[in-house]
Amino acid sequence: ARAMSHLEEISEDGIQAMSKSGSVAVLLPSTAFILRLTPPPARKLIENKVIVALGSDFNPNAYCLAMPMIMHFACVTMKLSMPEALTAATLNSAHSIGRGKTHGAIARGRNADFILLSANSWEHIIYRIAAHNDVIRHVIKNGNIVDV
Repeated sequence: ARAMSHLEEISEDGIQAMSKSGSVAVLLPSTAFILRLTPPPARKLIENKVIVALGSDFNPNAYCLAMPMIMHFACVTMKLSMPEALTAATLNSAHSIGRGKTHGAIARGRNADFILLSANSWEHIIYRIAAHNDVIRHVIKNGNIVDV
């Protein structure tokens, strides 16, 4: 499989198999939080060279539209660093759906999808809990402003 999610109960053997196969572990911090589940072992996955991505698991029982909140949950409940959460939410998430070479990073030859912030550092999208509307000034998709 290119990617696997809902890994709250992954075993050691499962981690090793994912590491060998190159499958991306798509972690769903809001799901574990809302359902009061033990979060997936993010640190163990990373230590075993499994690519970790973040997703919202957007559905009626985990209704969260805000990736900055997902990143916050990942840092607090799964012990990801802020740079790890950023990479998991962008480049690794793009990789999990087969778009790792065209999306998920700001670089020449990639789609121009990014955000402009009203903050002095990118970490504020994680620091400011549920305040992404105050931090994100513009959303750029394919080089065009789509939200202000």
